[in-house]
Amino acid sequence: MHRIGGFFYKSFCITLICMLAARGVFSQKHMLPPPEADIWILAGQSNMAGAGRTKDTTVDRNVWMLNMDRKWMVAQNPLHRVFESTAPAYKTGFYELTVKNTKKSREEFDREFRINRELSLKDPASVAGVGPGLYFGHRLADQLKRPVALIPCALGGATIELWSPLKKNKGESSLYGAMLNSAGELRSRIRGILWSQGESEAMFSLMDTYEAKLLSFIDHVREDLGNPDLPFIIVQIGRMITDVETQQHNWEIIREIQRRVAGRRKNVFLTTGIDLPLDDAVHTSTAGQKRLGYRMAEIALSMVYKMPGYGKPLNLESVSLEEDKSSNLNYLKLRFSGVSGKLNSCDPPGQFEIRIDGKTNFMYTVCRTELDPEDPAGLKLFLSAKPPKQAKLFCGKGTNPVMNVTDDLDMPLPAFGPVDIPGK
Repeated sequence: MHRIGGFFYKSFCITLICMLAARGVFSQKHMLPPPEADIWILAGQSNMAGAGRTKDTTVDRNVWMLNMDRKWMVAQNPLHRVFESTAPAYKTGFYELTVKNTKKSREEFDREFRINRELSLKDPASVAGVGPGLYFGHRLADQLKRPVALIPCALGGATIELWSPLKKNKGESSLYGAMLNSAGELRSRIRGILWSQGESEAMFSLMDTYEAKLLSFIDHVREDLGNPDLPFIIVQIGRMITDVETQQHNWEIIREIQRRVAGRRKNVFLTTGIDLPLDDAVHTSTAGQKRLGYRMAEIALSMVYKMPGYGKPLNLESVSLEEDKSSNLNYLKLRFSGVSGKLNSCDPPGQFEIRIDGKTNFMYTVCRTELDPEDPAGLKLFLSAKPPKQAKLFCGKGTNPVMNVTDDLDMPLPAFGPVDIPGK
């Protein structure tokens, strides 16, 4: 008999167990992920929970998930089956978020929730969408050559206040307490947290306390899970299609806070889905979620597992004011850290803007942008005139910017700003 490799033998065993479980030989509630599987928690709001509308029946026998009924199973979309949750925090939170936008009575809500639960038990994809988690797990398991397990915990619409660690004493009645209980006895095997949240703060103008609350959340999770260096991969909020003026500023503020937080704590890494396609005004499409899951996995492989050759977070490293001798134009030379290969753009990278005292001025504009032919990690932003000292640089304007710069491994340029423009 030919000797079967360890990983493939384990894959065979997992597949056999799943087949037997499906036939009722084993009860799913007694199934556990393999002991060698690393566990990742998925938390935040709807773009982590998933609202991609194109159904995807992908199954990877090396990716497991803790369903919200607290039973382990082979991971399948949708991962976040909120209507099956045994933790009351999800129904309570869903109700609170629903009544903010509708006039439904509690009785109407309870009836609809019960109907959605029955639908979820029959066909989960009929009441929930596709998120990035399965694709993250698939990429990780494929490259690590061992199983990966996921604990989905996100709730669509949830503010960071609903995730407050101060509500831990409420146990299953708080999102934070429910997350800790889901981790249970497997806390020592949790390798990191995927966090995608912040749209609600932008929508409801709750930016003032967001940075402090996000840092507090990171610190408390690490303390409660017993790992002071637990990695976090944060997804910078993406796009929202709206012409509401106040929203434009709000989304920029939240994006910059998230970028700043990634630099204020060790092992906190930032990526973004700001350049990905949507399925409605604010939710990333299924195709976009696949790319986002891949991006987070690349960062995990590179920054957490320390494996060479994988994607890293891109971050603004330096800004200098230069002069182009051939045109006599001033330009800003931007250089980014983390670039794999070189920067690329499907169109001219035109998402940059100069502002003075928070406003644009047609006298001082980024009139042309180019990839730097002499620096694979550089961009040149040509200026109509040399800006005054108080001028600031922004990347990713408003709620719905055109962002189109990635590196060779599809790692995206995040939004940023305000950033000081140095003198010459």
